[in-house]
Amino acid sequence: MHYSWVHGYYNHQNTASAAHAASDAASSARRAENVVARLEDALDRQALIIRTLLSMCEAKGLFNEAEFREFMNDVDLSDGRLDGKFKPQATPRSCPNCGKTNGKRAVTCMYCGEQLEGRELI
Repeated sequence: MHYSWVHGYYNHQNTASAAHAASDAASSARRAENVVARLEDALDRQALIIRTLLSMCEAKGLFNEAEFREFMNDVDLSDGRLDGKFKPQATPRSCPNCGKTNGKRAVTCMYCGEQLEGRELI
C-alpha cells in the first residue's frame, strides 16, 4: 500500500515550518538593523557634541587640539593601556548602609536601596 498523502503532508509541514523560521529570521534581522541604526545615530550625535566642546574650548583659549590629545592619552593610560579606550577595572562595592556587596555596575544597593557612592560620571 502506498501512502503518498502522508509524505505530502509532512513536506507541507516542513515547508510551513521553514517559511515561519525564515520570517522570524527576517524580523530579527530588521530589529537588529534598527538597533544598529539607533546606535550609529547616537554615536554621530556624541561625536558632534565632543567636536563642538573641543572647538569651543579652543576658541575660548582654554587649550588647543594638541594639548587635548596629550591629555586624552594620559586619561587613556589611566586604565593601564594606551588603546584608545577607557575601561577602568571596576570592583564590587560594599553598601555604606547595610555593608552587603553589590555588583561593580550597581548604582543603588540591591539589598536596601541605598545610593552607592563612588560611581563614575561616564
